[in-house]
Amino acid sequence: MKKVFSSLLVALTLNLSMVAAQQPAQKMFPDEPAAAGPQDQQTRKTTSTKLPAEISLILEVTESPGMANPKSFWEGVYEIRVADWSAVVANTKSSSSTRELGELLVRSSFSNRAFSEKENRRVRVSVPVSGSLLKRLEQQTRTKQAFLLFSTLRVFDAQLDQNLAFEINRVWQSELFPEGEARITIKIKPDGSYSTSGPTPKVLPSGYTVVGPSGAHGPNNAPQKP
Repeated sequence: MKKVFSSLLVALTLNLSMVAAQQPAQKMFPDEPAAAGPQDQQTRKTTSTKLPAEISLILEVTESPGMANPKSFWEGVYEIRVADWSAVVANTKSSSSTRELGELLVRSSFSNRAFSEKENRRVRVSVPVSGSLLKRLEQQTRTKQAFLLFSTLRVFDAQLDQNLAFEINRVWQSELFPEGEARITIKIKPDGSYSTSGPTPKVLPSGYTVVGPSGAHGPNNAPQKP
């Protein structure tokens, strides 16, 4: 019975890190884990020293009808924060905003033209693991950390002659991405609908099931020109 209960707690914790910050909380959240024994603490201390040199997020458009059209483009604004995982859970349970939690790591914008070039369909945001972020990650065996993305994007597909404007807000738990890299993909369909997915951990526990909305969205009501 104990093993079954533990497996459920792990699955529920993983599920929250996969769900967009703007999505309504429909799940139960696990309590903070009990203090580890001496042997577990020693193992965690060893693991905690293996931190990545930087935290990075990749946003990428992988499908779009006008991908080969040089007139297609995308642009956006974004910010990434780091916060205690317990605070994210508490605010989500109470339906409170997570937008001001923790510390701001980066706030910026981008504008990539010429979709026909692969590098222009991909944006990589990197933050060095130093200063207060380093301190947070060094202590995450005691206080788990999470990264929060808040972004607004606009994609103009020249073949559809249409703008698609949407938000991508995400939360992912730091320890599930030990290499420091998270990825979000965007797919635009011929009818103007689109879907977003990620970040997804590379290693998932046995029996893990993604719970929550699919991330698919219907087409805009009418085409718009840039």
